[in-house]
Amino acid sequence: MNFVHQQLTNYMDNIKIKFRILLLAVMLTLSLNSIFAQNIKFTNDVLVNPKKYGEDFEKLFNLNEIGTYDLSANKEKVILENGYTQYKIKNTSDWEPYKKNRVITQIDVIYTKYPRDKDFWRTNYYELLANRIKALFELDSSLNSQDFEWNIILQTDCYTEAETKKMFHGISIHYFDIDDFESAESRNEPPKTLDSADLTNYSLKVQNFIRSQGGIGDSLVFSTFSNHPEWKKALVVMDWTGSMYHYGAQAILWHSLNFKTSGIQNFVFFNDGDGMLDERKEIGKTGGIYFAQANNMERLIKTFYLVGKRGKGGDPPENDVEALLKGMNRFEDFDELVLIADNNSCMRDFRLLLNIGVKVNVIVCGTKHGINPQYVNLAYLTGGSIHSIEEEIKHMSGRVIDNDMELKRLTYELDKENLFRIKNPPQRIRFEQCEQYTSLLPLSIDPHLEFIEKHGGIKDSTVFTVLDRHPYWTNTAIIMDWSSDMYTQSAQAVLWHKTHPRTSGIDYFVFCNDGNRLSERKKKIGKTGGLYFVKSNNFRRVLKQCDYVARKGDGGQPGENNSMEAVLRSMQKYKYADEYILITDNESCARDFRLIKHLTTPIRIILSNVKGPINPQFINMAYKSGGSIHTLTDDYYNYVFKSIAESGQKLVLNGVSYVLNKEGYFDFEDPDLRKKKACKVSATGGLFEVFGF
Repeated sequence: MNFVHQQLTNYMDNIKIKFRILLLAVMLTLSLNSIFAQNIKFTNDVLVNPKKYGEDFEKLFNLNEIGTYDLSANKEKVILENGYTQYKIKNTSDWEPYKKNRVITQIDVIYTKYPRDKDFWRTNYYELLANRIKALFELDSSLNSQDFEWNIILQTDCYTEAETKKMFHGISIHYFDIDDFESAESRNEPPKTLDSADLTNYSLKVQNFIRSQGGIGDSLVFSTFSNHPEWKKALVVMDWTGSMYHYGAQAILWHSLNFKTSGIQNFVFFNDGDGMLDERKEIGKTGGIYFAQANNMERLIKTFYLVGKRGKGGDPPENDVEALLKGMNRFEDFDELVLIADNNSCMRDFRLLLNIGVKVNVIVCGTKHGINPQYVNLAYLTGGSIHSIEEEIKHMSGRVIDNDMELKRLTYELDKENLFRIKNPPQRIRFEQCEQYTSLLPLSIDPHLEFIEKHGGIKDSTVFTVLDRHPYWTNTAIIMDWSSDMYTQSAQAVLWHKTHPRTSGIDYFVFCNDGNRLSERKKKIGKTGGLYFVKSNNFRRVLKQCDYVARKGDGGQPGENNSMEAVLRSMQKYKYADEYILITDNESCARDFRLIKHLTTPIRIILSNVKGPINPQFINMAYKSGGSIHTLTDDYYNYVFKSIAESGQKLVLNGVSYVLNKEGYFDFEDPDLRKKKACKVSATGGLFEVFGF
């Protein structure tokens, strides 16, 4: 009995194994069929019954009208002739089917528009169109794809049937060879100069591609770039998987329509692995990442076709962070980092986020049911911004109240890892598949700055302490005295920004080394120079700027600087900043103090090296501009200076008295202090001092 029972058990196990294999094969077949069905452009039902579908059939094409179609020879175009009212292809040998190293970009079906009203066309238009398409697919079935644009071209330079019969009727296939494309990149060929006609053609091509992908849908991406003309030197990283084509293409369309003023410098496309098997995808090594310079429109458009051919995404999680990091390494010189993301996919490589060190502006596509917490965290942890169809948020830390944040009708809460998740469990279900990837253990940021360590370390922590005391300062331009005796003080602003990526409101850094290596006698009021500007978004560039400005000059004459010039130039450069903060040495003098009459915006002054009385020059800068002064232990606001001035009383700070002089500026009451400190408190100057404000 035991033997029989064992045999029966083995038999049943074999049956189960065979059934599982059969079931797996069926599922695989269905899956492949489903994938193929999703990618084809024309179903068999449509091609067999074109009259039944009529206008819906025609809507699968973009309709364009031209005078006469260009039949000139072109290496990247093959012309297949049908003939007037005919559908069979006469020159089938001109097209080599199933060539793997070729990327199709466009197929044109060419007619003549005669008579002008299609209702009077003698031929059965829909049936002829379907027959021509079927003849094309008999030649090469791989052309039945929605990966490229399909156009119906109506030629209009015909007014009689005799003229119409003489014109070309057929199909044109546009393509490029991958080998030629890649060899051109290795040669680093410069982009051609574009005129308005070129840009119009490129824009039309992108529009036709978007129509071929089902239309623009919502215009989130296009609108976001339109709303942010201040995004200059932008690096745009785009999810280029199947469902995201029409979103990413909006960025390219916007760029082509605003080519001369566009701030986009470079594009990065990612398709999550070039069709790699899902189980082989490794964090940070998935690949499928491609690069294109924005000034080369022809190459840019070819790149997005190539990326689509190489892969369409695979499993739902994608390699967003890997693409951001590789894009940053390829194109280091950028001010804005923009990610066009699929809200309905997860970031498989979320844990690599701490390697970014750059503010990320996240355009989140497909947010009908709320924003994926992973993208909320990406913007929050990098100090970036979120842009959806309904709202956009900058400085997200300001929205957090008691560890909760309201965003797009949902409440997000901070968990034990200090990462956001949707607070309501039933609403959380939609994105719960992403939680397995959402971890940053441990969340730590190196609290050191090599530049500071190299120059002797921190001895006066005023700057870091003041910034820590005022986390509500946002959209801020930090103007730093970058002379050698101020390196470790001013660089604390860079360190603070590094260690507070979520809450830092610093948007711009200005380095001032007082004229590079200009001799003292050549330094002119308002024209000394030695000013360097950099956005805070790209922390790598900020770090490089620290060393670069120090190499250009170390400050020249000790105890003097051109801080007024630096402040005024910064106000010109960053006129939309909300805060202007000057970091300076209390023991130094602003040789260009007389430019104070041009100050019209509040200036906050962080004073280092306060070992005695506060320099009256900086008191007056805060007083006249409506700003404030900040030391290691105290904050002095404008209303104090203003009320004292209006009352005619003495201003007393740290036990030192200040009185108004004849010009209405505060100066030391004690004549000996005025002589000892020797910083001139006067706005008078000769007629030769002309300054462009």
